[in-house]
Amino acid sequence: MSIKQESKTSQKSANDRKSIGAPLVFISAGDPSGDSHAAKLVRALEQLSPNARFIGLAGPKTQSTSCDVRLDLTQFSVMMLKNALAKLPTFMRILRQIDRIFDSERPSLVVLVDFPSFNWIVAKKAKKRGIPVVYFMPPQIWGWGQRRVKKMRKYVDLVLSCFQFEHDWFSQRGVNSIFIGHPFFEESRNRQIDEKFVNSLAKRRRLVLLPGSRNQEVANNMDALIKAATLVRQETPDVEPVFAAFKEEHLQIVKSRLAELNLDYPVYVGKTPELMRAATCCLGVSGSVSIELLSLCKPTVITYRVSKLEHIALRFLKRVKYVTLVNILAVDAMEGETPFYPKGKFAKQTEHTSEERALMVFPEFLSWRDQTEKLASALLKWFKDDEALKRKVEELEALKSKVDVVDSPIQKAAEIVNSTFLTGKIDR
Repeated sequence: MSIKQESKTSQKSANDRKSIGAPLVFISAGDPSGDSHAAKLVRALEQLSPNARFIGLAGPKTQSTSCDVRLDLTQFSVMMLKNALAKLPTFMRILRQIDRIFDSERPSLVVLVDFPSFNWIVAKKAKKRGIPVVYFMPPQIWGWGQRRVKKMRKYVDLVLSCFQFEHDWFSQRGVNSIFIGHPFFEESRNRQIDEKFVNSLAKRRRLVLLPGSRNQEVANNMDALIKAATLVRQETPDVEPVFAAFKEEHLQIVKSRLAELNLDYPVYVGKTPELMRAATCCLGVSGSVSIELLSLCKPTVITYRVSKLEHIALRFLKRVKYVTLVNILAVDAMEGETPFYPKGKFAKQTEHTSEERALMVFPEFLSWRDQTEKLASALLKWFKDDEALKRKVEELEALKSKVDVVDSPIQKAAEIVNSTFLTGKIDR
């Protein structure tokens, strides 16, 4: 759909609905994972508030609901400043479209889903017009650029926090927050799985490689995953590396690179949940996928390749000791420990201290340097020692029992949004 295209029919029907008091909810979700969570939230709200209607900017999964998605925002998902600047003219046109929607259709509520650089602007535009704003799946500002909490206080009426420590952090800084749990735990429990495919992989030990959902993640980290997997296979020939591609485009990129290296590792698209369940261990790119891996209690090594310039910048922006959510949750659950650096202390990006590394549940490596030997070494500890692998699984099971404490985060989020903003009743 063109970013200039407006549906006159949809606009008229929205105005007609508003005239009889039906709430109109605007959704903004720019990442693939955010689109998935937004779709689930819309479906839950449809059940609680049947007369509510939804419009916004999201992706194909939200479009599959009753939401009138005016633009597939996920196609503009960007990472890092250099890519964001290249897409600036497009974003400016999209923002003008939001102005038109806010002014002509007057939503009752704006729900933001992650995608902070863009959604801060959406929040500001909504607050300027007196439209309440909810942040569902909030950005991790507690870990990166904590000063942005001022924006959260100023522009957002309610944050639906995914983790207890996140809720505590926001609340201590004057942000209205409610803890709902992380939807990935619920999603993992309820996911429909191709059991036949999982069983077909069960006869061998497998190292599942997770290169990420964004093109830039795949480009930056694919070679490191391949090299580390190859090192593992050299020492444990019975282990088969398997790639889990997020989409067809990634499958072709990975296959092409493997062919250049004369490697025949299998690559599957659309089978990531099954591959994670069939895995002995995983090697993946840092991101929310670590929560699903925790829910499955899969021993995992995490990597994230950045440029040297980005690496230097992170030294001054990063406020937590780890980039992996599972490691942050693990340390937060330990008595006398904290995942946060003391105020005024800069992160040490080149290497974690021995004390910090000893507390990791998922060994992680964030660097601009080649870390493939360290990645392989961490994995080989589990592939070569069955007892070490068993202990790691038990450690993950214990952590999961501490942090997966909400049966249905999506339903809880929907109930809070509905009672607080759509029915006029506050029930927390």
